[in-house]
Amino acid sequence: MMKQRTIKVNSELKELCRHGTAAFPVTVHQDDLFHFENSCLACHWHEELEIVLVRRGTVRYQIYQQSLTLSEGQGILINSDVPHSAFPVDNSHVLLDTIIVQPEFLYGFPGSDMERKYFRPFCGNSLFPCILLNGTEAEEQNAPGKAELLRAAAEYFRRRPLGFELKIQSLLCEFFFQIFSENPEALKEGTSADGVKLRRLQTLLDYLHSHYDRPVSLQELAGTVHLSRESCCRFFKDMTGETVTQYLEEYRIGQSLPLLLAGGHTITQIAELTGFSSASRYARAFRSRLGVNPKEYLLHKG
Repeated sequence: MMKQRTIKVNSELKELCRHGTAAFPVTVHQDDLFHFENSCLACHWHEELEIVLVRRGTVRYQIYQQSLTLSEGQGILINSDVPHSAFPVDNSHVLLDTIIVQPEFLYGFPGSDMERKYFRPFCGNSLFPCILLNGTEAEEQNAPGKAELLRAAAEYFRRRPLGFELKIQSLLCEFFFQIFSENPEALKEGTSADGVKLRRLQTLLDYLHSHYDRPVSLQELAGTVHLSRESCCRFFKDMTGETVTQYLEEYRIGQSLPLLLAGGHTITQIAELTGFSSASRYARAFRSRLGVNPKEYLLHKG
């Protein structure tokens, strides 16, 4: 049985995994969403830029309040410090090429013209949390399109021939040349990601993670960040792309999996331990998230 992958984050949902090395701060993952816990990429963020190309299936990315559905050949550029998550559509088998790169790899050093004119105004600009890639933009000009550039960079990373670092850097610089040429407004003065908002989100998540095993009062949750119930729910949806109820259900399902796999508890007991009001509600939520009921899940894992 393949061990499920998880994205390790801190209490603010910042990813803890180091991408690449200090000498070569870029990495490429071939991600299969079926191999992740709950068959999805849970909400997280990081300082690096992330570029995703869909190799197979249909996936829904949640970027703040935006819900973006991507099919094979399409992709997305996710800016620095932007919370994001991804879910397969209709239980689709989703395969992704994911390139995660430190901007310094591309601009060289702080204060360089490339950093000052291009990456400084873009990175963390909350007006441009993401840019959708349709994979066809530059092909009409007999130039490699952005999707082609990304596929080539991923292939060089996999094969690692002599000089692959230089080639990947040149391909990604060409990619961002096309991005900035087509989106010059992304280089205007913007607003950096708001640390106050991230700390507020941390407080809400801490409360949910500490109280998931019992009924959660939205009024009490809102009180932890001194917002009205309505403002709190709206803020949470804007930051995570999910309602409080949706996030809490997903978190409870995740917490139930170790209990389910360990054995020793009935479905009713697991439902009670993870905050569901009944076994039937647990089974319904489980099927909605994973496509099978708890007993079928155990048979598959066995």
